[in-house]
Amino acid sequence: MRKLIILGTGNLAYHLYEAVLPLENWEVVQVYNHRSESLSDFQETTAVTTDLGELVDANLILCCLKDDLIETYFEKLTDKKCLIAHTSGAKKIQKTRGRTGVFYPLQSFSKYKMMDYTQIPFCIEAKRSDDLKILEDLALSISESVYRISSKKRLQMHLAAVFVNNFSNYMFKLGQDLCIENHIDEEILIPLIQETFEKLKDLKAVEAQTGPAIRQDKKTIDNHLKLLKDQPKHEIYKLISKHIQNDYGKKL
Repeated sequence: MRKLIILGTGNLAYHLYEAVLPLENWEVVQVYNHRSESLSDFQETTAVTTDLGELVDANLILCCLKDDLIETYFEKLTDKKCLIAHTSGAKKIQKTRGRTGVFYPLQSFSKYKMMDYTQIPFCIEAKRSDDLKILEDLALSISESVYRISSKKRLQMHLAAVFVNNFSNYMFKLGQDLCIENHIDEEILIPLIQETFEKLKDLKAVEAQTGPAIRQDKKTIDNHLKLLKDQPKHEIYKLISKHIQNDYGKKL
């Protein structure tokens, strides 16, 4: 059985911990965080520590920390001979040590929300071929979708993920705000949100696009813009409508 140490206790760390727990070929032997109170979700079933000097021997250390902390922690772990991989979509593979890699799950994580880990795409990269096989073994033990992707392509993919996840979620937030401001139950939008994503299982986004912008419905667009007294919302609506029409060969 291969041994895994997880650095960090955030949403991603929590879900990777949960994904590995039932595996027969991998074991989480330790979880680290610099704050002891953050280790409460792990300490009943796994050894925990707030001291990097107390890390035990393992086959792999996963650095599930904020991007701006990754380089610092890699430098702190120079005495460790095992493979160390970060889990960032935007950071390049670290080259300050011989055994280094990337273990990036392409998904949005919220702590305590149950997930089907078998459906999460894992993107892996390593400096050494034998280390790539270690990451691949762990990824395939968790998921049905594993991709060997370079740092350059992973950054492009992360950018795409920001558009389809983070930005789309912000659009949902703006829509819910409009409902709340006008005393409309925002739950009414849920079936529409669900259908928006269900469509993408069968259609490309370019084929699924609907709405007043693509229909060149200037009257509806103008009416909507008049309703948007909040300037940022007004600018976002106008800009996105313009880009939709530009992409489909029309001008606003």
